[in-house]
Amino acid sequence: MIRAVGNKRLELSDSEFEYYCSLKEQFGGSEFIGLFKTDKNGIITFVNPPVNKNVPLGVIFFLLNVMMNQRIRVLDKKINKVLDLEIKVDNFFQVNNIVERIEKLEQKIE
Repeated sequence: MIRAVGNKRLELSDSEFEYYCSLKEQFGGSEFIGLFKTDKNGIITFVNPPVNKNVPLGVIFFLLNVMMNQRIRVLDKKINKVLDLEIKVDNFFQVNNIVERIEKLEQKIE
């Protein structure tokens, strides 16, 4: 689900959002502002902590973890699509194999 974090759109799971809320209580919401860039879908494209400001490591690690999780979720969806296509191809070949078997049986009967 897309949530507002650090004045940006960010795609977070429910557990990630709960953890974000605990970090926000601990460090404040302003710690997230300007630390990362996202695309229009809320996917983190770049984490850039400022050089002149100390940022809590928990906040940085959270953002890096979210970025990795987002990429893994995207890959998981793509892998599932490939597996579905593989099943469809296998079913297609099984159907054609059955047709061939029926034709061979018909030839034997004649």
